[in-house]
Amino acid sequence: MADILLDNQVAPTTPASGKSVLWVDSTTKIFVQTNDTGRHTGDFSRNDATASQTPAAATDTYVTNSGLLIPSFGMKAGMAFKWIIAVSKTAASTAALVLTVRIGTGQSTSDTSRLALTASVAQTAAAADGVMTVLVGVRSVSASGVIAGGFGIAGAVGLGGGATGASSTFDNSALQGNYVGLSINTGTSGAWTLFHVASELVG
Repeated sequence: MADILLDNQVAPTTPASGKSVLWVDSTTKIFVQTNDTGRHTGDFSRNDATASQTPAAATDTYVTNSGLLIPSFGMKAGMAFKWIIAVSKTAASTAALVLTVRIGTGQSTSDTSRLALTASVAQTAAAADGVMTVLVGVRSVSASGVIAGGFGIAGAVGLGGGATGASSTFDNSALQGNYVGLSINTGTSGAWTLFHVASELVG
């Protein structure tokens, strides 16, 4: 069986009309296609956490391995950051969950908060299990760029509701090599377990 060996590289120039380029990004080490309009498509970055996590109550805690690496060509309008998290809670908390989208290189709460999403419906005093889905898209890229998205939780009502929103404008024109990740605050007395985290950046 023959191997195909490709050098990792930064984004190539836009190919001629009727052609596309297949290449491997030097930052994320992921296979990318660039078409004749200059659009890059592919699964740009992936991450996962297979060990259970128990974020401390009323504490903004970075979700381990939620960071998605931005490729060498930076953010592009239409990119989508996706997280799927299997969650469980005890009956202790009745607070509203807060999820924060952070961007930086630390993969920690030291990264800059760009979008804070507070659940529209608070948790109830009941144990519950479910699956949280978070979707954040890039609306625009410039010195005054915007990201927007939301989250929802499929499962028992004890987990509370979801939220949607858009960020304030910020310079997202040169973020290659940064990570986009999540922090979570389960609120007063929140006793949550995150059983698995699957993260993906697509475009």
